[in-house]
Amino acid sequence: MMVFCDRVGPAGIVVGDDHWLFPAAIIAAAGVILTFLLNRRRLAVAGIACLLRILGWLLIAGCLVNPLWSGARPRQGANVFAVVVDNSRSQTVSGTNGKTRSEAMTGLLKKGERLEPPGWLHRIDKHFELRRYTLSGHLQRTSQLSSLDFDGVSSRLQTGLTRLTERFRGQPLAGVLLFTDGNATDIQSVQPELTGLAPVYPVVARDETLAPDLAITMVTPSQSAFDDAPVTVQVQTVTQAPKADAIRTTLLDPEGTPITSQARSVEDDSPVRLQARPTKAGTVFYRVRSELLDKEGRPIDEATEINNSRLIAVDRGSEPRRVLYVSGRPNWEYKFLRRAVETDARTELVALIRIAKKEAKFEFRGRSGERSNSLFRGFEADEQEVAEEYDEPVLVRLGTKDDDELLSGFPEKSVDLFRYDAVILDDIEADFFTVDQHLLIREFVSRRGGGFLMLGGQESFRQGEYDRTPIGEMLPVELRRSVAAANGPVRLSLTREGWLQPWVRLRSDEEDERLRLQSMSFFRTLNPTQRTRPGAQVMATVTDSSGKSWPALVVQRFGRGHTAALCIGDFWRWRLHEGLQQYERRRRRASAESTTPWDQLPEEDRGDFARSIRQMVRWLVSEVPRRLTVTSSAAPGEGIHSLQLSARVRDLEFHAREDAKVIFQITRPDGTQLQLSGRPASDEIGRFDAHFLASTPGAWQCTVTAILENSEGDPEELSAAHGWACQPDQREMASVQLNTKWLAAVAEQTGGRLIQPDELDSFVEELETAHAPVMEKFFWPLWNQWTVFLAALGCFLADWTIRRRLGVP
Repeated sequence: MMVFCDRVGPAGIVVGDDHWLFPAAIIAAAGVILTFLLNRRRLAVAGIACLLRILGWLLIAGCLVNPLWSGARPRQGANVFAVVVDNSRSQTVSGTNGKTRSEAMTGLLKKGERLEPPGWLHRIDKHFELRRYTLSGHLQRTSQLSSLDFDGVSSRLQTGLTRLTERFRGQPLAGVLLFTDGNATDIQSVQPELTGLAPVYPVVARDETLAPDLAITMVTPSQSAFDDAPVTVQVQTVTQAPKADAIRTTLLDPEGTPITSQARSVEDDSPVRLQARPTKAGTVFYRVRSELLDKEGRPIDEATEINNSRLIAVDRGSEPRRVLYVSGRPNWEYKFLRRAVETDARTELVALIRIAKKEAKFEFRGRSGERSNSLFRGFEADEQEVAEEYDEPVLVRLGTKDDDELLSGFPEKSVDLFRYDAVILDDIEADFFTVDQHLLIREFVSRRGGGFLMLGGQESFRQGEYDRTPIGEMLPVELRRSVAAANGPVRLSLTREGWLQPWVRLRSDEEDERLRLQSMSFFRTLNPTQRTRPGAQVMATVTDSSGKSWPALVVQRFGRGHTAALCIGDFWRWRLHEGLQQYERRRRRASAESTTPWDQLPEEDRGDFARSIRQMVRWLVSEVPRRLTVTSSAAPGEGIHSLQLSARVRDLEFHAREDAKVIFQITRPDGTQLQLSGRPASDEIGRFDAHFLASTPGAWQCTVTAILENSEGDPEELSAAHGWACQPDQREMASVQLNTKWLAAVAEQTGGRLIQPDELDSFVEELETAHAPVMEKFFWPLWNQWTVFLAALGCFLADWTIRRRLGVP
C-alpha cells in the first residue's frame, strides 16, 4: 500500500483503522485491569510476569487498529540522477604499477554497466531517470560510459557543472556522481559558484601512487635592452620525483637546436632563468623542455611527458625603431653614438646637427648682394634654396629617409615629430626651440608615449636654461637650484636600482660588473644636480675626489612615455679610453684580426661603451607604442579554444581611429590561412576585434592590415605582425595530483560528499532512501506480520514460564 504526496514527514507508525481505536482501547484496558485484579496479591513476586502479560494484551489490542509503518523514498522514475565522467587526457596519467586513471575508471564504469548481477549504474537506473554525460571541453550526453577514449584537450569542470545547473533548473535533479581528478582548466577560484545545483558526489580514490613526474607550471618570457641576451625566459616547475636527483631545463630555437641548458637539484624550487639573443625580427618561437635525471644524469620515466614542454612566442617587432638625435654642435658624442647604434638592426638614428648658430641680420654680408650664409658658398645655382639665411642656424641632416625629412629643421607639427620613437637632445640650448616646439616635445612623451633623453654638455640642463621650460619640467632632475661643481674628475658607480636593471648593467655576473666599473675612465664634465623629481629613479651616480656624489643617470615615467637624464658631459671619454686599451691589446697580439668583422671580434675588442649606448637606446624605445598594435587573449565566453585578436589603430597624431578597415590574415600551424574582418569594439574607441577558434597545437601567426584615410583623403595602409603559441595539452596536464581540495569544496557547497570507489555499492543503497526532489510515502501493515504475533505469543509464554517456576497460579 503506497500513497504519493508532495510533503513527506518523518518515518513512523500510524493507525490504519481509526474506528477500531475505541474497541481496541477497551480490550487493552480490560486486559490490563483483569491482570492487576487477578494478581494484586502476587505483584511483588510475579511483577515481571504481569508486565509481560500486559504487553501481550497490548500487542493483540494494537493489531485491531491495523497499525502501519510509514516511510518516504524517492518516487521511482520521477527524479533524475546524473553521472558525469571526465573524458580528458589528464585521466591517462599512469602510476607506478603501470595502470592509468582511465583504466581504473573504465573498470568501475564497466562494473556499473553489468547486467547480471545488476551493476550500480543499473541499480540507479531502477529508481531514478539516469542521465549519462561526458565532460571535457563541453558537457555531452551519452548512452554508454564504459567505452570512452579519454582524448579531450581540456577539463572544463566548473563550466560543465554550471551548464548542468542551468539545464536542470526547475527539474527534479536528485544528485550528480562525478568521476574526475579535479584538475580543471577553467577554475577561477578554490571556492566554486554552483548555487542551485543538486548534491555533487565526486568519486576520489583513497590513495594514489603516481610515477615520478615533472610539470612546467609557468613560463614567462621577457625582453630587456641587455645587449648579450635581450630575451629572458623564466621557467617554474613542480615535481613529484621520489626517485629523481636533478632537473635539467633546456631552451631550444625554432629549429629545435638547444641554445642553453641549466641543471639544478630536485629540492631547489626556485625558477630557472634562460637567456637567448634572437637573430631576426618579428615573432620568434622558442621551446622550453624540462626532464628528470637520475644520479648518473640519465632521464627517467615519468607519469606523463606532455607537461614537460612549452612553446613560447616572443615579439621582437618587424620594423626598426627611429631615434631623432639633435645636437647643438658637432662632437665626439654623436660619432660614437652613431657607430654603436648602426650595428643594431632594430634601431635607426636620424641626426639633426647644428654646425653654426644663427647670426643677426644687421651683420655685414660676405659679398655684395649675397643674402645666404657664406658657409654655403660654392653650392650650385639650383641648390641655393637649401642655403641658410644669416638669421637662421646652419643644420646638417644625417640618416634621413628622403630629401624632405627634417628639411625645415626640427619638426613643428606633431605628424612630423610623432613618426619617431625617441628624441635625444645633446648640448643644445633651450632657445633653439620655439615655445610650440617645447610643448610639442612634451606632447611627444606624455601623449605619444615616446622616449626622451637629454645628454650632458655645456648647453644642457640648467646651463642651457631649461629650468623654466616644458622640457625642463618633464626631466627627472630638478634644475631650478644651482649646485656647486665637482672637485676634479668623477668616477661612475651604479645604485641599487641600477644593479637591478638589465639595460644599465653590462655584465650578467656581479663580480665582473664591479671589475668593469673599476676599469672605467674618469669623467671631467658634469652638469651637477642634487635633487630629483618625486618618483624618479637614480640608476648611476658619480663621485669626485672629495667623496661627494651627484646623480649621473636618472629616469622616470612621464605620461605614457619615459624620460632620462645623463648628466655627464664627456661620456665619449669612456670610448677614447677603451680605444687606447684595445690598441694595446691588439698591438700585443699582432694578429690578423684587423680583417675580422666588428660583430665577430672578442667582447673586449668590441667595447663596453657601444654596448652601453645600445642598451640605453633600446630602453628608450622598448615600450613606445606604434600606430598599429595587435594583441591576443583568450575569450572563454565565446566557447572553448576561442581567441580574441585585438588591433588598436592610431592616426599620425596618435589619436584613436574608429573608421579604419582592419583585416586579420591568420596562418595556422599547418600553413593554411584564414582571413577575418575586424569589428569595432563597443568599450574602446580605436580597437577592432576578431574571434575565432584556435585549437590546433603549435605556432600561430597573424598579419594585420589597417586601411584608413589621411587628412588629405588618400588611403593609408598600416601593417603589423603578431604571433602566439597554442598548447592546450600543457594546460590540461599541468598537474598530475588529485585536486581533492576543489572537489571537497564542490561537494560541501552543494550538500554532497566525497565517495571512495569501493563505496559505490553502499552509496547506491543509500540513494534508495535518500532525500530527493520528488518523494513518495509508503505504508507497511504490521498487524498481519508473523513477527508481531510471535512477539505476543512470546510474552504469554514467558509469563506462563515464570509463574510455573515461582509456583504461582
